[in-house]
Amino acid sequence: MPLSLDRFSSLPIELLLTILSLLPFKEAVRTFVLSKKWLDMKIYKSLRNIEFNEFFFVKLDRSDETREAQRKAFLEFIKIWIENHEGTLMDKFSLRLSTPANVAQIVYQCVVFATQHKVKDLELDFVDADQYENDDGYFDNYEAKFELPKQVYEHQILESLKLYACSFIETEIVNFHSLKEISLGWMEVSISAIKTLLLNCEKLQSLSFKRCWNSEKFDLGEEEIMALTKLVLNECRFEIDCFKVNAPNLKIFKYSGWMNFCTTKIHSLAMEEGELDFSHEYLFEGFGDPLYNLVKELRTVRVLTVCSFVLQVIPTGEEQEGMQCEMEVRHLIMKTGLHEDEFIGVAFFLNSCPMLECLTIELGSKNDLMDYEAPFNFNGMQFWIEKLGRCKCLRSSLKVVEINGFVGSMNERLMLKYLICRGFALKRIAINMLKDESGRTMDPHCRQIAQTLLSVPRASTNLDILIF
Repeated sequence: MPLSLDRFSSLPIELLLTILSLLPFKEAVRTFVLSKKWLDMKIYKSLRNIEFNEFFFVKLDRSDETREAQRKAFLEFIKIWIENHEGTLMDKFSLRLSTPANVAQIVYQCVVFATQHKVKDLELDFVDADQYENDDGYFDNYEAKFELPKQVYEHQILESLKLYACSFIETEIVNFHSLKEISLGWMEVSISAIKTLLLNCEKLQSLSFKRCWNSEKFDLGEEEIMALTKLVLNECRFEIDCFKVNAPNLKIFKYSGWMNFCTTKIHSLAMEEGELDFSHEYLFEGFGDPLYNLVKELRTVRVLTVCSFVLQVIPTGEEQEGMQCEMEVRHLIMKTGLHEDEFIGVAFFLNSCPMLECLTIELGSKNDLMDYEAPFNFNGMQFWIEKLGRCKCLRSSLKVVEINGFVGSMNERLMLKYLICRGFALKRIAINMLKDESGRTMDPHCRQIAQTLLSVPRASTNLDILIF
């Protein structure tokens, strides 16, 4: 029987390189077994997206001796790859390596390799595996494991820089004139360092922090930050009782962590998307008004995502049934368990968004808050009639409702029934069953429950109810 034609071998090298550039580095390396030509012609030597990740090699569930051998193999892989690389340009270079101080020469070799090949996107990640796995919201004062090599400070064409457990000297940041994105994590970052970055990186559009900390107030309200369009704080620990940002062109603001806001001022004329995630929080007393003030700063966003904590706590402030100023939200995403304690918050936001067009309900667990007392009693369908009787979006603008993770609970059915009966502008309700990893519905009975909603009288003659 003749050998089958190696179709990959017939493709031009330029096309092969384009295909490989679209794949994650790990998958690109795996494809070398597909074609002898790829190896013979050393196509892999010209890849422009390089990712050296220790945890592709080192398996944490193995013995100490095995992990040490795997780490040595990883370091040897880096050396061989760099020595044999023949490309002249590089788009992205990523190095993830624990305990870098023990192999400093390898780190320097990687950085020199990347900068010599005119890399535009550089990521240095020295976070230990156990620090990644900690997801309870608590963390120690992380210390950087390595200092940014001097070659990076001189690399003026850099457009994206991600440093995790890798410190930098703020006085050396004077040449990053092309930098558009910075992401910092797992270390102390002073407010003065943040201000220096914003001052010297005139084109900086995206600024992100993950598990960073300091003992200062997050106050960036003095001077306008004109280029910044995206700000993300993920499980950081700043003194956020005073949070100020003066970024007139800020479009995206995402915050995940603890509710430490007291004084909040976000000056932006272009806000489009906001996300508030306090899923680790377990206290609620005294947070109603500060949370209200925070949400008020996001009143102009078009897309807003809120969590169970927000839904439970925001009605405990002075304003219990809605924002005094109408919000401009078109797409509201609520992460909720649809528990009775959250319903007043659900009504709060529906009443506050008169131009709402799309409502997405991501079903999950409810935040269990200590000593929580709901400001209203829940009495089934009558609750929705009383709290949403004058809801503007239900009468004129809400067209799409999507509920994900449906299990058929009484509260899920009650809310959907009300939306079906009172959503005069509705065109589509998509009910997505809770599914397992294989994509199968967890409980087939849930589908039968969802199908009972098909017979509910509809306020909109154009409404389609879809069950997936």
